[in-house]
Amino acid sequence: MKYVVIGTGFIFRRHLASIRETGGEILDVVNETHGRGGEWKKAIANPEADCVVILAPNYLHCPIALAANDAGKIVLSEKPLAIKSEEVKKLAERKNIFVVQQLHYHEGVVQMRKEIAADKHYDINIDVAVHRDHHYFNGWKGDMELSGGPLFTLGVHYFELLLYLFGPAQKSVMANFDGKTGEGAVEGRNYNCKWRISVDAPAGENKRFFNVNGVALNLSNKENLAEENLHDFVYRDLLRGKGVTPAQALPAIELIENLYADYHS
Repeated sequence: MKYVVIGTGFIFRRHLASIRETGGEILDVVNETHGRGGEWKKAIANPEADCVVILAPNYLHCPIALAANDAGKIVLSEKPLAIKSEEVKKLAERKNIFVVQQLHYHEGVVQMRKEIAADKHYDINIDVAVHRDHHYFNGWKGDMELSGGPLFTLGVHYFELLLYLFGPAQKSVMANFDGKTGEGAVEGRNYNCKWRISVDAPAGENKRFFNVNGVALNLSNKENLAEENLHDFVYRDLLRGKGVTPAQALPAIELIENLYADYHS
């Protein structure tokens, strides 16, 4: 498969490695930090490209995905697919649009999904805290309007995983939020989940725990989840026409919207 990549941030190197690992070819790379130059519009029109990979700031994911899809390209976007559920619903009307949710391929998650029983109750605790420096907060990721804040830049991984494993949320609440750390609860048909998501951990003290009925699954303690090298699985599925679709991504986006709305109401 031949790719055009929009965005050259830290995650670019992980995608480059996975594209090479799966035999792909990158035709063009556009460093489009804020989408003002329009270079990405020219890049996605390349008739030789099969797929557009979106690594741009969160608020640009939807417009680039729509334009790339209009150009007849397969789309692979880094999470979140969008920061508004209205945008995700538009994308859900299209085919060949996928979002990176690499935790689906984590061996602990794969095993857990096999063991979950519909007639059993689950008490879940999501405890995620990572260190992010001043560059993070001074850039677009520190801007709620551009990134959607920490629940979208970080939390979407774990909220999506919760719903993927245990089913839809029926109730949700955010008890506290200070711009860097949020905590609250989510309830589903057969589960209660307490969660804490933070981008304010001390340097070197990253943690990503998904605790289920007292059993802790350590998803990663590295600086970034991309270092777990799970993107290779995403690209292998992409070559088979598979992946996480907008319709599958929508519930987590709606959940995060509800959490923010509940806290500010």
